[in-house]
Amino acid sequence: MAPVPDLVEVSVQDSAQLDQALKDGIAGVMAAATLHHTGVMVIRTGPGRYVVRVHPEVPYGLIRQQYQ
Repeated sequence: MAPVPDLVEVSVQDSAQLDQALKDGIAGVMAAATLHHTGVMVIRTGPGRYVVRVHPEVPYGLIRQQYQ
């Protein structure tokens, strides 16, 4: 069985791509979030750069956003 990713890096060049790229990133970690019964944190690390990860401080079923 393949490992379940708990972190995905998202990078876009055009803001029009952002919504779909973040949706895809969230979908990529959702299996791990379900497995660990936790939520998802989307962290903006720079212009057009995000980290989407399973986060134990986010309640199960929720998605939160953080800016660095």
